[in-house]
Order: sequence, then structure tokens, then C-alpha cells
Amino acid sequence: MMRRIKPITKILCCCITFIICTSFISTDEYDVRGFYSAVETESGTKAITSDGEINEITHVLVPTKLKEGKYAISVTRKAKDLYKVDDKDIYIETRFCFEYASSQDVILIIESNSGYTKGKIIF
Repeated sequence: MMRRIKPITKILCCCITFIICTSFISTDEYDVRGFYSAVETESGTKAITSDGEINEITHVLVPTKLKEGKYAISVTRKAKDLYKVDDKDIYIETRFCFEYASSQDVILIIESNSGYTKGKIIF
């Protein structure tokens, strides 16, 4: 004699399976400190760093404002806590982000153009 599975049991089994499967998907979310556009400098341009070192520079990062919203973009890491939006002249400064991205698809959420945190970047 075959026993029938109740519909509620099927729903519970589906929910448990979904939770188990999605728990293996890793998403890392980091705060965004600021947005910048880059201005290319003339060859030989130098800057004095905060620790008194003199370094040749190729670009100056200028604060810029971006429209609030949610964006699917591709980024490449350029320095510690600094990512460039691929194919754009936009840089994103993060807080404590350790992702070594190279043309990696991410979600950028811009919540504000002022304040301590401007939004989030999700890898």
C-alpha cells in the first residue's frame, strides 16, 4: 500500500531544499566610502604623500556624484580599497574590502552622495 505525501510536507521539503542550496552561494557586501572620476596628469607629475614620500602620479582622483540607484557593473581592483568601473572613468573607494576583482560582475547600490557611507558593493 502506497502512502500519499501531504501537500504541506511537499512545500516544507521544497523550502528546506531551497535553503540548503542557497546557503552555499556566497555574497560579500562592503560599504562604499566614495566615488571618484580620474584626471590624467602630465608625464612626470609628482605628489607628496601623507608619510612624506614623493611619488610620480598618473591620475588624480576627483570626488564625483552619481545618481542614486542599484546598478549591475563590472569592476577591477586598482589598489587597496579602490576599484575601477570597467569601461568607465569612475572609481569606487570601499571600506575593508579584500576582493581581488578583475572584470568581476558586482551589484553597486548608491544610497547617497554625502555622509560616512555612500552605499554598498556586493560581490
